Parts: sequence; C-alpha cells; structure tokens
Amino acid sequence: MNAKEHLEKAIALNPEYSHAYYNLGLLHKKKGEGAPALENFQKAVSLNKEFAEAECELAIALSDAGDYETARNHFLNSLEINPNYADAYFFYALLLVELNDLEEAKNNFDKVTEINQNYAAAYFHKARLLTNADDFEDARKNYETAIDIDDRFTDAHYYLAKLLSGGIATDKEGTLIDKKDLPEAKKLLLKVLLLEKKHAKACYNLGRIFSIEENYKEAKKYLIHALEIDPKYPKAHFLLARAYETFESHEEAKAHYGHAIESHPDFALAHFRLGVRLFEEGSATEAEEHLRQSISLESQNSEAHYYLAMILRTDDDPSLAKKHFFRALEINPEFALAYYELAHHSEKNGDLNEAKIHFQKATDIEQNFVEAYFHLARISTNPSEYDQAFRNYETALEIDPQMAECHYWFGKLLTTGEKLKNDGTLVWEPDPMRAEEHFRKAIKINPKYSNAYFKLGLLLKDLKRYYEAYQNLEKAISINPKLAEGHYHLAVLLMDANAQKAITKEKRKTASTAKAKSSAKRSSKRITITKGK
Repeated sequence: MNAKEHLEKAIALNPEYSHAYYNLGLLHKKKGEGAPALENFQKAVSLNKEFAEAECELAIALSDAGDYETARNHFLNSLEINPNYADAYFFYALLLVELNDLEEAKNNFDKVTEINQNYAAAYFHKARLLTNADDFEDARKNYETAIDIDDRFTDAHYYLAKLLSGGIATDKEGTLIDKKDLPEAKKLLLKVLLLEKKHAKACYNLGRIFSIEENYKEAKKYLIHALEIDPKYPKAHFLLARAYETFESHEEAKAHYGHAIESHPDFALAHFRLGVRLFEEGSATEAEEHLRQSISLESQNSEAHYYLAMILRTDDDPSLAKKHFFRALEINPEFALAYYELAHHSEKNGDLNEAKIHFQKATDIEQNFVEAYFHLARISTNPSEYDQAFRNYETALEIDPQMAECHYWFGKLLTTGEKLKNDGTLVWEPDPMRAEEHFRKAIKINPKYSNAYFKLGLLLKDLKRYYEAYQNLEKAISINPKLAEGHYHLAVLLMDANAQKAITKEKRKTASTAKAKSSAKRSSKRITITKGK
C-alpha cells in the first residue's frame, strides 16, 4: 500500500481522524489535484476547530480556487489559533497582494520575518512591493537579505538586478536621484544564468544593460541567446532590432521589429520604430501604416506624430501634416525639430510669417540649432528684417563656421544691403568686402558650389574687377552647364568693351607669365644636364 491508500484506510477505520484528512489533502495538493485537496482540508477543519495548519492549507486552496473572501476568513482563523504561525502570515500576505491591499500585505510579510528571521521568501515578496522611488533602499535591503539567507534564490538575484539597473531613488529631501549600479546588476544576472541557464529574461536584461552602456556587440550576444530560449520574446526582438540599427544592419533590424509585432501585435514602440526605419528608406506607404498603428496604440508618442507629419507633407492637403506636427508639439512643447520641420512645411505652402514663428521657436528651445537660425535668416527678406537676418546669419556661423550655404546666403544679403532706417526710409547699404569674403568662404568649403561662384562673379563685375568676374562666371557654368543666368551674365560681361579689354589684357599677361615660367624651367633643366656631364 502507498501513503494515499494508508491514509484512506486510516479514515475508513476512524472517520473522525482530522490529521489523516489533512495529510491526504497535502498529497492531493502535491499532485496538483485542487478539488480533492480542498475537500479534505475542509473535512479536517470541520473535525478539529483548533487545527491551525489545516485552516491555513484550506485558505491556500480557496485562494487557488478564487474564493478570496472565504480564504481570508480561514487565514484569520489559523492565526487566531496560532498567532506565531509564520506560514499563515506569509500566504495571507500573498492573498492580500491579489486583493491589492498592499500596505496590509507588507505588514504581514513583516510579521513573518519577526517570527522567522530566515524566511527568505517573505523578504523577497516584500521587496517586490517596494516599487516607489523612496522605497529603493528598503527594497534593496530586503532582496539582499533574501539572498544572504538563500544564495540560490534565483528570483531574488533577478529582481535585485532589475532594481539596480533602474536605480530610481530619492534623497533625504525627497528629490529624485540616480542610484543605478549596472556592474552589480550584471553580476547578479550572470549569477541567475549560473543557477538557471535558460532564463530568457536574465539574458534579455543583460542585453538591455549592455545596450545602455552602448556595448552593442555584447548586447546582441545576450539578446540572441534570449531568443534561442524563447523565440517569441517580443521585447528581445525589439531590442535586438535596435542593436542591429547601430550596426546599420537595417534588413535584420526590420526583420526583428516584424517578429516583435508578430509576437505582440499591440507593441506600439515596435510599430513606431519599424515605421521610422521604413520612412528613412523611402517606403512611405508602409511607414505610414505602422506609424498610424503606433499612434492608435499609444497616442502620446510625439515622435510618431512627427514622423507621420513628415510623410504627410507630400499630400495635396497641407492641413493633414500640420495637424500631426501640432499634435507632436502639444504632447512635447520642447520638440525643436518638430517646430523646424513645421516651419519648412509652412514655407512650402506660402505662409512665411508662420514659418518665421516656427523657426524662431526652434531656436528658442535649442540655442545651437544652426539650421533653424540659417533658414530664419534666409526667409527674412523684407528690408525691415535686415538686422534680424544679419544677426541670425552671424549666429549660425558662430555655431558652424563651415556651413557653406550660410556663407553664400549671408553674402547675398550683404551684396544688396537693402534695409529700412529707423524712420522707415528704404536705403541700400551694401558691404561688398564682407560679401566677397563670405562667397569665397562658401567656395573654400564647397569647391563645387556653382551659385557661389556665380554670385561672386556678379559682385566682382560690379566692382569692375572684370577678369576675376570672368573667371568665377566661367567656373560657375563649368560646374553647372545648365545655369542659364551664368551663361547670360558671362555674355553680358564679354559684350562690355571695358570688361573685354581688361579680360584680354589679363589673359595676355597670364599667358606671358606662363611662357616665362616654362622657359625658365627649360633653362634650369639644361643647366642641370650640363652639370651632370
């Protein structure tokens, strides 16, 4: 006869044998047979009103069956019979967690450890409830105590690692501080993998930490291992896709974003990142689909609205893009890039005043936003805006002195010098020397900048430096043979008698100099040969 048969025989011989019913209930519980276990615990309790262990096991069985209120009463009965029953406090605390009575659950976990200071699971489960920033140290202490008691407590190592990799805590004044300890978190996760080799979440979190540290090679290794353990782990697919993007392995990235969505169709962030990847590749239709799905799942993602607006800019209805730019800015009022692109959208659709407002807002938010200063200056073409444009070109070039386009447009502004005086009088005060300087800087930065050669040529023509003008206009059309204005102004220059005379003179002078240099070079060569003989 086995144990079950002996217990059944004991009950048959003595139907009032409460401990036999209790132990038979434990046998059924061990086998996962909930209903007969519950029935035997009920019988044990009915026969013995002072049976604390049976009351506790009945409460656990009722909790498993979802009858929480009845379970609560039996836990309290157990504790009334034996106020020092640590297991009853522990399992009652777990029930209170299910009922979301978290403060009372914490109190009961404390009761457990008062009774039994080596009850590792009580320290662990209390730590799991300490999720506020001001609970950081208390949570850490409880996890560490659980590990001190049981060094093979896998979950305690794992969740302590998660706590330390987050590191959100408060100081004595209640100010949020960062107490992240990534090296210690990695050690704990590696310990988890020693205890349980196929712990997919530990691999994932190691990948996440290495990603935070920008060690994407190691991150990739652990994320691939996580997916070997659990091929449908959506977060691992997502983070692996992000790692592949850093290696510019875009096809692999798209594939893993897709796998993340297959495993978890409502993964808003995966839809977003896949949408961005497709947008950057020029697949606007597919990108729009994923960005819209992302927004439907998480409407507060300002970047999703921004990228959707970027796609919709090409639509015949400009209000569609504008709607999503404004939504992005409503969610994130400090989104400088959204203001910048909205400004371009406004300019494209003919609303220069609105464009200026948005470029200005971009520079207010991000004071080193060189492109925003430049474009704000570029569209400030009214004579009344001359000083503002001048300042913005200067600011842009202070930030980035190598911005060829800014030098070019600043040169154009200085060439005309058209502005309003304080009394409203329109005047022209060109600054040709500075204009020439900026055109030449633009050309030095970008030797293929045909428009800069063209504008410099026109400026030099006005300064009657005809040969230099001729050289720059020729250079402009050699770079861009389709520059109609270049051909036209070069023709006008060549038709001007004074210009033609100056150009001819300089050409002869250049030819003569070249001839003299060539002759001198030949003479030098002959002398060298003679000496050699």
